[in-house]
Amino acid sequence: MLSKRMGVFSGGATVAAVVALAIAGWAPQAEGAGPKTGSTKDPNYPRIDFPPVWGKSGDLVQPKDFRRWVFIGSPFTPHGLNGGKAHFPEFHNGYVQPAADSAYPATGKWPEGTMMVKELQLVDKSEFPDGSRLESSGRGYFPGAVNGLDVSVKDSKRFKETKNWGYFNFNHSAPPYLRAAKARPIGECAGCHIANAHEDMVYVNLYKPILSTLPGN
Repeated sequence: MLSKRMGVFSGGATVAAVVALAIAGWAPQAEGAGPKTGSTKDPNYPRIDFPPVWGKSGDLVQPKDFRRWVFIGSPFTPHGLNGGKAHFPEFHNGYVQPAADSAYPATGKWPEGTMMVKELQLVDKSEFPDGSRLESSGRGYFPGAVNGLDVSVKDSKRFKETKNWGYFNFNHSAPPYLRAAKARPIGECAGCHIANAHEDMVYVNLYKPILSTLPGN
């Protein structure tokens, strides 16, 4: 990442905390955007169940109930393993819409309207100089309070200059997050994805263990 605090699904020396969750949907809550619960449809994104909602000035409306989407992983690069200077020291909890999650394994591509949400989660209180502490399971790093929200959107018409993806920061602080956000400049996030992402502007190798179909399931 060119920015130390922005970008969805960044690379680096990663300690992954990865869990699979069952998913329900969210409904956008922009004025006139439709019902408050359940999936919606947008002809601009025919393969997406919970499409992006745009304001009049091109702002992205914060996706609602994204924690009910498909959880695909939580890369983590703690200060304790990076000389106290990790660029991304929080757990980065990643979510995508159910329809996008279904489309990727089937086609190898993320459909138009895919939103990848990254909610930052601070490391909980530490007991040792490296930031770790003890729990009944042993010594490790454990998630604490949430502290930020980033979203990337695939839309080839809106974001041709950044290889079809736009990047949005809804604040790096405790909730409530911003209701809407403008696309960030290329130097803050897209540039790093253009230079380093594994596939289609996504650091997808960090998430393939969960994105892949579970054998025998």
